[in-house]
Amino acid sequence: MFTRKIASLLLGGAIAAAGPAAAGPAGGNPWEEVGQPSTLSPASIGTYTNGCLSGARQMPLRGEGFQLVRTGRDRHYGHPETVSFLEDFSRRVARQDLGRLQIGDMSMARGGPFSSGHRSHQVGLDVDIWYSQDRRAGKRALTAWERDNISAIPMADTEQHRLIEKNWDERIPSILRIAAEDERVERIFVHPTIKRKMCNMAGSDNEWLRKVRPWWGHNYHFHVRLACPEGEANCKPQRPPRGAPCGSDLDWWFSDEFYALLRAPEEPAPKKKPRPMPEQCARVLTAP
Repeated sequence: MFTRKIASLLLGGAIAAAGPAAAGPAGGNPWEEVGQPSTLSPASIGTYTNGCLSGARQMPLRGEGFQLVRTGRDRHYGHPETVSFLEDFSRRVARQDLGRLQIGDMSMARGGPFSSGHRSHQVGLDVDIWYSQDRRAGKRALTAWERDNISAIPMADTEQHRLIEKNWDERIPSILRIAAEDERVERIFVHPTIKRKMCNMAGSDNEWLRKVRPWWGHNYHFHVRLACPEGEANCKPQRPPRGAPCGSDLDWWFSDEFYALLRAPEEPAPKKKPRPMPEQCARVLTAP
């Protein structure tokens, strides 16, 4: 069961998708100023929320079962294993007649912290995938304008903390199960109401939901996180998921304690000193 202190941290910023990143000496973010991957060997360095990425691959604009969206952000780089996973995953989704995925933010060309939008996505092993599938994307290649301007459809109401039933897509559990049963996947983050719906639908056949974790803010996309690639000693893994697939950690998100925190006046998060990045990241940032 979550304590009040942990819950406060979750709602006070640690759980949020957006947050300030470490800035350079002049107030800018040097990681956002590098537009090409390094020529170093592929490696995820550090933790998901404090690290970098060498030898990244850029995700293709489109392929079997997927198209990229929000390409103007230039956040479609990943560890080569992430790109391979996404191509495999999308192919399986397409061949099971589950539509064409729309892939949003991954990492920047050399990973590292964002100025806004994410606290994680720093080591090339995180990717956001929209729940909704634009009909145009299922029939043809999106134009550059469409990729940056089509809207995702929310599946959950973040203010009322409930599912938007009229928007629910019956393909979602099947798509998420394909990802969850892939041994490369470490976590899948979804809005708590979406996890609850899938638990109710799955019944006793719910072991695959162990990796699917309730997490605030994921109402229009699900977040896939891959495990550290084998043999990469500088990549810091997460602990394996604990508890039952549909247990008490899910119940907390619908408790009186949670709702009290949800409705409490928002307080400014305390300023924190930027954490030092792994030493190897200085070389990644400056490498050709």
